[in-house]
Amino acid sequence: MKSIRLLLALSVVAISISLFAQQAPLKQNPALRQSAIMTNQTEFGPVYNQPGAEIPRPLFPVNAEGSRTPNREVILGTTVYDLQSNSSVCKRISEQDDKIVGTWTLGLEDPNYPDRGTAYNAYDGSTWGPQPATRLESERTGWPNHVFTGDGGEVIVSHTGQFRLKVLKRGAGGGAWTESLIPSNTPNGSLWARAAVGGDDNQTIHVIAITTPVANGGVEYGGINGHILYYRSPDGGQTWDITDGIIPGLDTTNYAFGRADAYYIDARGDVVAIGIFNQWNDLRVFKSDDGGDNWTSTVVLEFPLEKYNIDEGYTTADLFNDPNAPDTLAILTNDETGTVIVDESGLVHCFFGLMYVQDADTTDGNWSYFPATDGLAYWNELRGENNAIRAVNALDLNGNDTLDIAAIANIALYFTSITSQPSAAIDANGNIYLVYSAVMEGTQYINTEDNQHYRHMFVTVSSDLGETWSYPYDLINADVMTEPDLIDFVESVFPGVVRDVSDSLRLIFQYDFRPGLSARGDLDPAEVNFISYVSVPLSDLGIVGTKEVVQPGYFELKTQPNPTNGALQVSFELDAQAETTLDLFSATGQSVSKLSQSSLNAGPHQLQFDLSQLPKGVYVLRIVSDNKVATTRVVKQ
Repeated sequence: MKSIRLLLALSVVAISISLFAQQAPLKQNPALRQSAIMTNQTEFGPVYNQPGAEIPRPLFPVNAEGSRTPNREVILGTTVYDLQSNSSVCKRISEQDDKIVGTWTLGLEDPNYPDRGTAYNAYDGSTWGPQPATRLESERTGWPNHVFTGDGGEVIVSHTGQFRLKVLKRGAGGGAWTESLIPSNTPNGSLWARAAVGGDDNQTIHVIAITTPVANGGVEYGGINGHILYYRSPDGGQTWDITDGIIPGLDTTNYAFGRADAYYIDARGDVVAIGIFNQWNDLRVFKSDDGGDNWTSTVVLEFPLEKYNIDEGYTTADLFNDPNAPDTLAILTNDETGTVIVDESGLVHCFFGLMYVQDADTTDGNWSYFPATDGLAYWNELRGENNAIRAVNALDLNGNDTLDIAAIANIALYFTSITSQPSAAIDANGNIYLVYSAVMEGTQYINTEDNQHYRHMFVTVSSDLGETWSYPYDLINADVMTEPDLIDFVESVFPGVVRDVSDSLRLIFQYDFRPGLSARGDLDPAEVNFISYVSVPLSDLGIVGTKEVVQPGYFELKTQPNPTNGALQVSFELDAQAETTLDLFSATGQSVSKLSQSSLNAGPHQLQFDLSQLPKGVYVLRIVSDNKVATTRVVKQ
């Protein structure tokens, strides 16, 4: 049994716990504080469905350009194989000049999916291409990562069914793809790659992957069951000057085993950042300032046990004091869905879902997790070690301060937090955009086939390096989705976002109409999943031109009574005469009404509004004035 570390640093631990409590999650009934077994099932586990299961045809007609209607949503393609990642999401969307590329793991032939591989669709500045029906590669692959090189070329990194890292490459202007393998001397190959591009000329490809774990037919490598290794190509994927590289600290110094997809890599110039999201270890960020030659590491979220191996055992005396833990042996950690980004200044930002885990049974080879764990956390280098903050929680859609989910059986099996799968972006003004998937509370969002709650896709924005975050914008709304009548029945997961934001936030995600997966977890019947592209104007997210997001206190914005039965008084102050707009939005991001739009003088203002005709629930009041925007919550009883 490993002993607790840093016994003299309990004050730091207490500070960390209090920071997570700054934005407390919703109250939960006791049935949600139960655990479930975390299996080691990955893509190579029991992924096939009932023999002869009929695969439904797409519900909507699609045209050759991949768009069903002129709305913002564009369907890039479909897949029946619905597992885009075991944990953290790949880099699946890229933009350079007028071209946007979306990729995903395609598989249409269930069972076994012998056709599985990289699906590719591109926007050429005017239209998207036809929906792909076949993979790019000549063999079965999965988990594509797409990057543009500085010369306009394209590189896709994935893994093959033979546990090798596959590279697809072509030059600027398109043409045929060339295939190659990243050189490796690992005895049983590697899987689940992540890729990024950097260097002064954006020609350096950085890749991390994990050696094949024992459970998947591999062997221990370098003393670790599933060793994360580093690969580098200085010339856009033609040659590799680092292969099977072991990053100092990302070895037996700190790790006993690795986890599939529990990592992410990003690069900008010579700065390379890697986030390691192993549930049973410190959450660490490794950073190189010289293009991958030398590395430092920082602990983002400390784990109380050192190099823990499952079934090794521990006691409450080994743990940090956490009054919020759902069980005496439960440990607050991450949910293995995380991401990192490097901004223009070289600062590293990290996002991850929170999770409680425990290993109470030391005889079964498994551990338990708590499916109703809520919360996504944020960290950047300025915050120092072990000092992340909670950015978002599940939405309180009816305003009762309670998560209205009856039991963990009502949560589909993604083995993650109910707020998870973060993907992040940043703009030139320093606004940080967080895209994530989250469970929707209430009976309105329960699928009657499985009695499970749907997940929607959300965006939240911070303009102050993560100290505060805007009210989440639900992308699954009638203004975005092509079929507004079906937005209550959409299960949306696996987001990918263009890292550098200009006029709009551009992202892709996967959705169908049943919670959970067919290739993992619930093992639902196989059905068609849509790969959706969405471009969200920044004005929808509170970023209007050069307007910055500020706190309600900037405008002295107040609402009363709140909660209200109908009559609402809104008061605010302006520093100068300005065009001022007040809008009211539903909790799912739909515009309810424009309350006021006029040129108002400097000084205090009071407005009276009648909300009696609106349904009960939570609404968001947004004020835009003098190049600034703020939001506050309004509860209608």
